[in-house]
Amino acid sequence: MSKKHQNPLYFIALLPPENIRAEIENFKVTIKEKFQVEHALKLPAHITLQIPFRASKEQEAVLFQKLAAFSEEIAPFKIDLEDFGRFAKNVIFIKLKDHEPFIQLHSELQKTIRSFINLKSHEIPSKIHPHITIAVRDLKRSNFHPIWNEFEHREYKNSFMSGNLVLLKHNGKTWDIIRTFKLAY
Repeated sequence: MSKKHQNPLYFIALLPPENIRAEIENFKVTIKEKFQVEHALKLPAHITLQIPFRASKEQEAVLFQKLAAFSEEIAPFKIDLEDFGRFAKNVIFIKLKDHEPFIQLHSELQKTIRSFINLKSHEIPSKIHPHITIAVRDLKRSNFHPIWNEFEHREYKNSFMSGNLVLLKHNGKTWDIIRTFKLAY
């Protein structure tokens, strides 16, 4: 199937409040200005709950309904951000102290999505490591160490209450938030 005729890409995440997103955006801008690594700027700061997946336009309407019902059953919970971490030499991120609420939320979300969308194997992560990415994709081995040296021992602490799930859709260049679902338990 050609890219023109593929179904759109979506993903589901939790977003920090605007003030924390602005702080994280500053980290990303600093990395861009000092090291020309900018891919992470294509997305708002977020914690991924469902990695990108394809769905048809018809499934999008059902997705809205299912996520609205799903989010009404989820109690908001506290999210503590603390310091920085990395995956190998290709991702730098802000660490989350407690992964358990995300693991449970991810598991329940997977059940909901798979009840009406036939996810491909590469769209179903076997496990998750919740985090907020600040450098990815265009982060090369050659510039990884200078960037990591800036963040490895830097302290960062913040916290917020989860309030919303967001559904993002790829527009061909960047990700747009197309619907927000309030956690309302």
